[in-house]
Amino acid sequence: MMSIKATEAFVILYHTDMRAARHFYEELLGLQLRELTYEWFVGYWISAKHELTLCISTSPEERALWGAGGKGVVVDFVVPDVDATYLSLSERGVAFDESPTDKPWGLRTASLRDPAGYTLTLTSYLH
Repeated sequence: MMSIKATEAFVILYHTDMRAARHFYEELLGLQLRELTYEWFVGYWISAKHELTLCISTSPEERALWGAGGKGVVVDFVVPDVDATYLSLSERGVAFDESPTDKPWGLRTASLRDPAGYTLTLTSYLH
């Protein structure tokens, strides 16, 4: 049986306000801009090996087709230290829905929302 052997993956979040999205992801979260393809589409490197790209699109046609508003979508960033990342982002003005909390399934997480309402979680593995 043939399986997918992906070398890279993209996650695309649909927004209505590119300026707010770019401020949030670049200035507050500090993500590295990968490329600016169009005024309505940007990508950010997520991993050091550049295997995952987070993309923001404000295309009305794509947003209508694929949906938005955070329904059914969670973007989870695995970080070395949830508490340190939470503190750093809080100091930069990022508001969180949930502060760092140990989960019974072996993770420590904190959650927040981006300007379009998508849920983002910061996650570290408990040892």
